[in-house]
Amino acid sequence: MPVADEELFEDDPLQFVRRDVEGSEAGSRRAAAAALVGALLDQFSAETTHVISAYIQRDLARYAADPAANWRDKDVALFLVTSVAVVASVHSLGATRVNSLVDVADFFNTQIVQHLRDVGSDAAAPVLKADAIKYVVTFRSQLPREVLVQALPMLAAHLAHSDAVVASYAAIAVERLLVLKRDGLLLFAPADVEPLAQPMLAHIFAVLDRADSPQRLAENEYLMKAVMRIVLAARTNILPLAPAALAKLAAILAEVAKNPSNPRFSHFLFEALAALARFSCAADSNAIAQFEATLFPIFQSILQDDVLEFMPYLFQILAQLLSVHHAAGGLPDAYVSLLPPLLQPTLWSAQANIPALVRLLQSYLQIGAAQLASTGQLQPILGVFQRLIASRANDHHGFALLLAITQFTPPDALAQFLKPILTLCLTRLQSSRTAKFTRSFVHYAASVLCIGAHEATGVTVFFDAMDAIQPGLLATLLGNVLIEAMPTVIGRVERKAVVVGFSLMVVSARFQSAPAYVPLTAPVLKQLADMLMDTTVTETKAVAEKSTVDGSSTAVAAASAVATDEDLDSLEIETSGYQASYAKLATLGEIKIDPCPHIVDAANGLSQILRPARAQLAAAIQQLPSEEQHFITTALSS
Repeated sequence: MPVADEELFEDDPLQFVRRDVEGSEAGSRRAAAAALVGALLDQFSAETTHVISAYIQRDLARYAADPAANWRDKDVALFLVTSVAVVASVHSLGATRVNSLVDVADFFNTQIVQHLRDVGSDAAAPVLKADAIKYVVTFRSQLPREVLVQALPMLAAHLAHSDAVVASYAAIAVERLLVLKRDGLLLFAPADVEPLAQPMLAHIFAVLDRADSPQRLAENEYLMKAVMRIVLAARTNILPLAPAALAKLAAILAEVAKNPSNPRFSHFLFEALAALARFSCAADSNAIAQFEATLFPIFQSILQDDVLEFMPYLFQILAQLLSVHHAAGGLPDAYVSLLPPLLQPTLWSAQANIPALVRLLQSYLQIGAAQLASTGQLQPILGVFQRLIASRANDHHGFALLLAITQFTPPDALAQFLKPILTLCLTRLQSSRTAKFTRSFVHYAASVLCIGAHEATGVTVFFDAMDAIQPGLLATLLGNVLIEAMPTVIGRVERKAVVVGFSLMVVSARFQSAPAYVPLTAPVLKQLADMLMDTTVTETKAVAEKSTVDGSSTAVAAASAVATDEDLDSLEIETSGYQASYAKLATLGEIKIDPCPHIVDAANGLSQILRPARAQLAAAIQQLPSEEQHFITTALSS
């Protein structure tokens, strides 16, 4: 190891770790040497391995002769082993292909484990401990499970090491092992993590307790990422540790809120809190009271002190806590009193707050839409919708909110608001129409049409609202906008809603009895058939809208406020929606809305709805092009 690196190891340990983990030492002498070895292996694998192995054995022998004086020789040997053994690697998995002439498992047993058995060993050469831990991280995908099972408790013990580099590498190693999968399953199940969770968390919190300022507390994001991963890996088994873990995390939050300095540390802190709340409340619904009692005072301070960096996180955590409450009990008083401040324009003027606030209002609607409607609190929320759809940048957030309003508000209460809602949408369509807005409006219209599908309640209220704006306006809107835009809707559930909603509309007596609508039957059926025949639509709604908030994806019968367990198994900040301005908590997930959960898929919905009206639709079907005609005919006879 170069002298400069030894000095960095001692003087700025976190910079040493970051440079290594993030690959910023690409121009170093060691990186150049490793690249040379790799190039030689490509052409002369056996010869290069033989030569490098001789150097490795020489250095290991020197170390064995005098470990205290010759620790640098073993550091070189471990570097050479990694250089000659790794053929291909990726950050998320470590080495994905290794040199068949190097037995990485045997080398672990003979040369690595000796540095991990005792936390107090290598006191004069902590570099070797860091090297040993790095070896496990690098070859984690290649080492047998029994080796990793043996290594995890030893790595966990090193979380308490007094050297910051060693403790950081131990945190990285623990986090990487807990996310490691074999044959699609986590290598360490929650039951495997449970006995280690308490000592691991205790070690990490002890290290964090040494900090003497908010900046020092938040400087090591690797430790907090390990906390997040331990909670995620333990799942509901974390419940016995939840009170102590919550107290520690809350104290850390209160301290770092004084001067937020490390966005990654903050993100992992809130992910850890969200995961702890999610799994604790899943195991014991009464745990919600403790979370609210502990966190609400801190949240109040953050709001009062205007800590802008933390506000989006705060709103997401509130959304998660509120979603735990049962709708039958209505909105808790604390949340009712919080709602008016949440609707103040000053909060919505910060772009980073908007996705999180929309997500929080969705939780309000999920739990207490009827209560909000009966107490006159739905109008201010609709005012937020009006503000959002006036902006091209935020209109998709407006529709995410509107879908929740439509889904959770009782139809009788919704009907009085539908005319002003549609008027706002039509005004925007006329004044500033975009493809994104049109697509969102088509999906929203379809979602309204799906309300009370068996009784065609949605069709009735939609027709009534459109006629109240202007008689015959719907026919013009269909002919000029909606029919053409129907295929642009993307997302499996979204497209199903369009097929079901417009199928319900086209078979309704209101549609088939009006001369202005009857000629539109064939064009609507053609678009529905084309949508179902098109198997190339793979883009998700979130990608299309460049949005981290999406209000419609799966069945409302299982309306959910969390990401799936599979989503959390390999959660990475780099792919979970993290941004400097707004970072979505992947642990929270989204409110999932399906306006027609009783229908399995779009094709099934088309058949169910059109089949009873086959005779009524016969003339329109005959007008279809041959391919669409065949598709519809087959669907009706299946």
